[in-house]
Amino acid sequence: MTNETALGLAAAIIGSTYFLYCKLLKTAKLSLPNGLSVDRQAVEVKGQPGVWKSALMENEKEDVLTRFYPEVATIHDVFLKGKEESHGGPCVGTRASATSEYEFLSYDEVHEKAKKLAMTLVHEFGLTPVAYFMRSAKNDTCYLNNSIEPTKNRRHRSDTNTTNIGIYARNSPQWLVSALACMEQSMVVVPLYDTLGAEAASFIISQAEIRVVIVDSFKKAECLVQNRHNIPTLKQVIVIDSADLVNGPTTIDTIRIESFDSAIILGSKYEYTNNLPKPEDIYIICYTSGTTGTPKGVMLTHENIVANISGFLKILFAFQPSMIDTTQVHISYLPLSHMMEQLTHWTLLGFGSKIGYFRGSIQGLTDDIKALKPTVFPVVPRLLNRLYDAVTSKVQQQGFMAKLVYNFAFARKLSQVRAGKGGRDTIWDRLVFRKIQEQIGGKVDLMVTGSAPISSTVLETCRVTLGATIVEGYGQTECTALATFTWMGDPSTGHCGAPAPCALVKLGDVPDLNYYAKDGKGEIRIKGPCVTKGYYKDPERTAELFDEEGFLQTGDIGEMLPNGTIRIIDRKKHIFKLAQGEYVAPEKIEQVYIRAPVAQQVYVDGDSLERWLIAVVVPEPDVMKEWNEKQGGASSRTLEEICQDEKAKEFVLSELHTIGKANKLNSIEQVKKVILSTDPFTVENGLLTPTLKAKRPQLRLKYKDGMAKVYKQFPNL
Repeated sequence: MTNETALGLAAAIIGSTYFLYCKLLKTAKLSLPNGLSVDRQAVEVKGQPGVWKSALMENEKEDVLTRFYPEVATIHDVFLKGKEESHGGPCVGTRASATSEYEFLSYDEVHEKAKKLAMTLVHEFGLTPVAYFMRSAKNDTCYLNNSIEPTKNRRHRSDTNTTNIGIYARNSPQWLVSALACMEQSMVVVPLYDTLGAEAASFIISQAEIRVVIVDSFKKAECLVQNRHNIPTLKQVIVIDSADLVNGPTTIDTIRIESFDSAIILGSKYEYTNNLPKPEDIYIICYTSGTTGTPKGVMLTHENIVANISGFLKILFAFQPSMIDTTQVHISYLPLSHMMEQLTHWTLLGFGSKIGYFRGSIQGLTDDIKALKPTVFPVVPRLLNRLYDAVTSKVQQQGFMAKLVYNFAFARKLSQVRAGKGGRDTIWDRLVFRKIQEQIGGKVDLMVTGSAPISSTVLETCRVTLGATIVEGYGQTECTALATFTWMGDPSTGHCGAPAPCALVKLGDVPDLNYYAKDGKGEIRIKGPCVTKGYYKDPERTAELFDEEGFLQTGDIGEMLPNGTIRIIDRKKHIFKLAQGEYVAPEKIEQVYIRAPVAQQVYVDGDSLERWLIAVVVPEPDVMKEWNEKQGGASSRTLEEICQDEKAKEFVLSELHTIGKANKLNSIEQVKKVILSTDPFTVENGLLTPTLKAKRPQLRLKYKDGMAKVYKQFPNL
């Protein structure tokens, strides 16, 4: 195509769409349900100055929502509701290879498997569910009886369910079956995951007195057996992938190893009985590896989870009620050992929707998404950053005419998005953005992001090009998952939303950092039915978790904006003082620097005896190689060799300073030196948590000597 032809085509496209655009823009206004306004998303609780609730709860009898559906009190109820809504439809599915289609188990099939596995746990493995027991007058022994009412010779079910089952597996239908089996007998799910490490996993199994662990591979079973001297409570291991158990179950020392399929078959021998949980019973003990210290077991009850689901449903019902439907499809790849995926899972299961699991490889995730074509796609900010980088990089490679058309279309659709008119059915989607959307299946309606801040540029670019409603949430494991949430009808950025309908939020003074609630800034504190009762067997850290009014102290510093939304501005933890007495928040600086094209990953740190900061940068290989060529460097130089070049360090530092200045970092916040590393921070090498947050103590330990060397080399900088 000649330039003249391309120019003519571009002019035709622009000319033919401009009138339509102007017409759309005239009518594009924020459309919210009656009585709601993006300018008033939170209201003060009557009689509690400084305590805020969702504006969606303003006309409700209660300040916070515990149940969206009165009859749904436990997660087991959530599943049964979805089972009823689905009418026996598809529930969870997998695919065997990159070329195969997804195959699904129905809700009925999942439930039947869970019932049989529950019977195996009780009758084959001898676990005691929470139930009524009858005490024999003859031999003073107890036995299970599900059909009787307690009398003076019997004792009631215990106040707290205490039988814990470990699940040490990647996301799969068997994960869900195992969790449901636990619920059938009021047992507690305790997820384990690879990045905990052997020592932490042993600590969890021992502290939780776990007798049965369900694993996805024989290799994991072997690791547990080899470590049996540190976990004396462990008696049975169930293996999902049973290829190495072709000869049936085996026993190593005192530990019985059984395949998942055979465990289901064993349970079919017994008459089905259940001991369903109460709302106040614990559903999960979610151990947080966090970024420091011994893992803490956050106890979350059925009521906690149902309240969090209900808060999300209240928002959906207000803004996108059509989403509450059996036709939704969710791609499950974020770990079920963390509460963001747990919340998404149970919410979609409650709809009667279907869930497709990725094959376990992030490299193959795109192929899985294209095959599944999800409508709901939860993401962490790092993934959105990568999607943004991929889009912008592709655009930069295009010719003049293609860029012209893209930029025009982007500007037009951005105007519509900012006016609350997003989606995938605009003329701009059909002409320009469709191919981008097909990279995530082409049908994504809702993307939920959280766990870390995300830049306004990235968020708006993804909203425009991906064509999905993208909302942000804020929370932590201790409040289940969701404490604040952006409204679907609010296209603004730079905040993490207003209080969720299941939570109350207030700000607490942090005098050391000069933050005071009276100024609208302080530590975010949360209260409500979604908040944990505390840490498992850890009364000391539980006591530190709450303030004198029972609010969860998050450690995050927030600013209450005039419209009732909250912006995260700082962090109590990970803030340190430099030698001149100035406090710095390294995570804030990292969020700025990570937007530099040269930076793939950034870790900022300092020393209280020094006056300036250092950044460890994992650079983008392509950018560094391009710089090397421009400098006349040999094309044969490896990335490692380039990163040793002092001029390369100066180049990276200059790039960081440029973007830092553009984002108004002050001179104290701007790093003075960089260390270039070709070793990425990953979950596998222990430098990231499973939710892709930096493990700062581990990063500090890894780069401690290198930073000390830099400080020594430049003592008077």
